[in-house]
Amino acid sequence: MNNANFWASIRTIITEGYTPEGLLKLDSYAEQFISGKLVYQRFSPQEQHGCAAGGTTNVIASLLAGAEAGSDSQNQGALSDYQRECQLGTQQEKVIEKWAKAVGLWTESVEDSLPLSLGEQIAEGGEAVVYDHGSTLIKSIGLDYFIQPIFALDRVSLHNTPQNCGQGEPEA
Repeated sequence: MNNANFWASIRTIITEGYTPEGLLKLDSYAEQFISGKLVYQRFSPQEQHGCAAGGTTNVIASLLAGAEAGSDSQNQGALSDYQRECQLGTQQEKVIEKWAKAVGLWTESVEDSLPLSLGEQIAEGGEAVVYDHGSTLIKSIGLDYFIQPIFALDRVSLHNTPQNCGQGEPEA
């Protein structure tokens, strides 16, 4: 499968509304990505490793956001660069939210559920909240810091690149 066919396949999965067949295909793509059989041309090999270290959910969300990153916006000539960036961010958010709901990963009240599942909140900054999860720390990146979800997902990939792997646990 060439690059154009791959992205056409991802867009078809999105357009068809995450059918069971589409969800299986996304899982297969994630497995291939994590094993190195599928190369995401946006990433260097180290960044791809970092994305894979974030787990299957991170890989699929990155691929879905990537499919929307180059989408054509309506009335682009009438929009400023910032407005275009915001519009792409909104498209990415919708695609990822719809997928997360389809696979049962969506949580309506994140502020209430994260401490229950991730542990005690021990730090908070402009970009993330850090939780004590027993023997590990979990960093939860919020989207408020980013115009587009793909930029937040890229931060996970960059954090998990091999030069940083010894500095902490992989982000999710």
